[in-house]
Amino acid sequence: MKTLLQISVLLSLFVATFPCFAMISVGYLSKEQAAELGITMKQRTNGDAGVMVWLEFKKEGFLEKFTYAELQVQDVKGKHLISARLEPHPVVYGQPKEVVSVAFSAEPAQLGNCAFMIVAYGSSRGDVGYVLKVKDFLDLKGVVK
Repeated sequence: MKTLLQISVLLSLFVATFPCFAMISVGYLSKEQAAELGITMKQRTNGDAGVMVWLEFKKEGFLEKFTYAELQVQDVKGKHLISARLEPHPVVYGQPKEVVSVAFSAEPAQLGNCAFMIVAYGSSRGDVGYVLKVKDFLDLKGVVK
């Protein structure tokens, strides 16, 4: 019985240390809503890797509790194909330290199927995630490799 109690306590501590087990509210942000929050999406060519797309924002407001960002890729019917955690890192040389950037690269034809999800646990809005679809932010017709 003592062993069962110890295992239960250890399991509870293990689960409590990983926020990925928590439920979050997820919504979509339009380009206008993102701009109000100080979030911008940018692009540039990236050699053989296609086009680099990145988000920039400051850790302010609900983003003060920024936890992670994720790349989400769907097929043309909207079915989930891939998701991957994105590590924050400067995309532009000399980028101010207070600016957070997350980026990925893809072939131009795939950008319409890609989205970022930014997550903030314990933010002023609660545990939230917001999806920003690349096609809602960038002119994909003008994207060339």
